[in-house]
Amino acid sequence: MLKKLLDFSMLTEDKDQLRYIDWNNLHFALEWIYEGKPAQRSCRSYHSFPGLSAWLINKGSIKVVGETYSVEAEAGDWVFPPAKKDERIFSNDLEILSLRFEASWSADHELFKEANPLTCSSKDFPRLERLARSLLKTAGPHLTHHRSEMKFQSIDIYKYTKTHRGFMDWIEVYLRTMQKIGAQFHRVKITDERVHVAKTYIDTIDLNTRFREKILADKVGISVAQLNRIFVKDMGITPTAYYSERKYRKAKQMLINSPAPIKQIGYELGFNNPSNFTNWFYSKSKHSPKAFRQQAMQ
Repeated sequence: MLKKLLDFSMLTEDKDQLRYIDWNNLHFALEWIYEGKPAQRSCRSYHSFPGLSAWLINKGSIKVVGETYSVEAEAGDWVFPPAKKDERIFSNDLEILSLRFEASWSADHELFKEANPLTCSSKDFPRLERLARSLLKTAGPHLTHHRSEMKFQSIDIYKYTKTHRGFMDWIEVYLRTMQKIGAQFHRVKITDERVHVAKTYIDTIDLNTRFREKILADKVGISVAQLNRIFVKDMGITPTAYYSERKYRKAKQMLINSPAPIKQIGYELGFNNPSNFTNWFYSKSKHSPKAFRQQAMQ
């Protein structure tokens, strides 16, 4: 029988430490990096899109306005906008070094979930800029020229691994920088091995199949009621809700990253009726898949 593990925080004085197997649940991926003028003078984000951003202002200024904040930054500053609904106002002469990337746990949990934009001076964190520019050079014009379409460009495995290695070097400094300016890691900390088994199963099953808690409970060797109790204790949500969040995140990624028709995306996620997919997505985002995709493309 699978046994409950000790809370790892009891085993170490470093509150940020987790088991190696737990850190393996983190996912990092570079979506784009480019330098130059943004495509728009301003933009309004109506959704919490998957992913995080980092902007180094080379020239001009940026203002990020939300319901409870208004943050301005100028040349020489890094800006880390929150993954939430807000408005970004760019000066006419704005030029930036822009990175868009994923740094997240499974399901819909970003590594950082800051309520407000964070900023810092590049002079205070010179390695962050130095490694960003090194990554920009490694990616090269073939990729960076395409900006937000960079992820769709064809390259060989050696170019990918070299670029990804440069990205991970930047990520390490980015994580240290974020901690120093007050950001908090969002950590998924599993203390019960049965939850780890259940989570691994949910993370690997096809999203076009119907999820049944009874099947999962049988695999773990406990009742559905007990499964829900221990899963909620460690993960904060039920296994069914966790599966639904995983599907929702995948739906958002496909709507943003794939040119496939919405009907096809719904089918690949297990919705045989397009209206069922639309209604389900609307219940999650308060917008239709079409409206979400249109906003993401702006």
